[in-house]
Amino acid sequence: MSLVMLEYLEINFIAAAMLVAMLFYTNRKHYLGENGERRHFSWMLILNILILLSDNGIYLMRGHGGSVFIVANNFFCMAYFVMHAFFCYAWMRYVLVRLYPRHVYTIKEKAVMYIPAAINCVITFATPFTGWVYTISEENVYHRGYLVTASFATASVYWAVSTVLLLREYRNTRRNRKSGELKTLLLAPLPILAGNVLQLCFYGLSIVWVSSALSMLILFIDVQNEQLTHDKMTGLYNRGQANAQFFWEVEHLQDSSDLLFAIMLDVDKFKSINDCYGHLAGDRTLIRVAGILQNNCRKSDFVSRFGGDEFLILGHVKNTEDAAGITKRIEKALSEENKLNVFPCPISLSYGIAVCTPQEEVTVDSILAEADQNMYEMKKNSHIGSFEKEVAFQNAGKTL
Repeated sequence: MSLVMLEYLEINFIAAAMLVAMLFYTNRKHYLGENGERRHFSWMLILNILILLSDNGIYLMRGHGGSVFIVANNFFCMAYFVMHAFFCYAWMRYVLVRLYPRHVYTIKEKAVMYIPAAINCVITFATPFTGWVYTISEENVYHRGYLVTASFATASVYWAVSTVLLLREYRNTRRNRKSGELKTLLLAPLPILAGNVLQLCFYGLSIVWVSSALSMLILFIDVQNEQLTHDKMTGLYNRGQANAQFFWEVEHLQDSSDLLFAIMLDVDKFKSINDCYGHLAGDRTLIRVAGILQNNCRKSDFVSRFGGDEFLILGHVKNTEDAAGITKRIEKALSEENKLNVFPCPISLSYGIAVCTPQEEVTVDSILAEADQNMYEMKKNSHIGSFEKEVAFQNAGKTL
């Protein structure tokens, strides 16, 4: 075995070891409020590891004659090209989860997304008999087939769709925090693109999946940074990010033609839920409330857990009725959840809305104070605060 081959195998193993470390760290902790983001990211890591190992297998089989070694080489080659397409599919699903976390995909939509990968599988599995994607010589040496670019092209469909969606969101976003996330998602694939170009230009050079490991490292660092801005339990933005977003909104208020609104919400009698049903029930209540807020706010709204059982929603509307419409949707969804008995007991929310125009001289503190005051006015006037309701609530907890 030549020194060049040993160096190549070593680089691949180092990249695979780095990916294994990222996979271990990514799956070390599980949170109740997580979505499919971690799952698709983990699949990208796993596929990247397997592709690197398959690439090493192809190099180790080189020059070893005999039917057994040729069959093994075909296996590694087929695995390499099939997993290439599924890696790109996992990337697209990861991007979709980041962009549209609340969308539930139908069977038809999932079937359409599998089409490029299915085409690539057909081409690859037929290759040992047709030589479409690659050929294996009698000396057991890999050579490119005349349809190898077709295999890369089918996989590249996923990259193209993802990039178009990211660019569309990047152009339309008005939020400083989201633009930073989208930049990372747009820049992360650049090492892979550069690796593909170099590999196509210089026959025998194979650096795509080492470059992919670098892209995964960029995403991994981005995920760790995201954990600093998100509440681990509910998955919403945390107070630090809410403050940063709020200051940015106020600073750019005069540049907008819309009204800025802030909605403060909290869970009525949340302390009693913890006291009567336990803190785990309280945590699950907050997670369900966070889900209701995410599912019933607009995609452009900023939803955060502000602290304890308090939540903050920021956004832009044309008139005050639009802001009130958001709270009505939340109330309706909460009512439906109460009917399904998903909470340990029926719950309600108190909220306060503050709306300001671009012409107003406002500060973050003044808007928060107005929303907070309106929330406590609603709480004070609500029938939930009656003494009889409180006694009934406490008694219900004691009967469990």
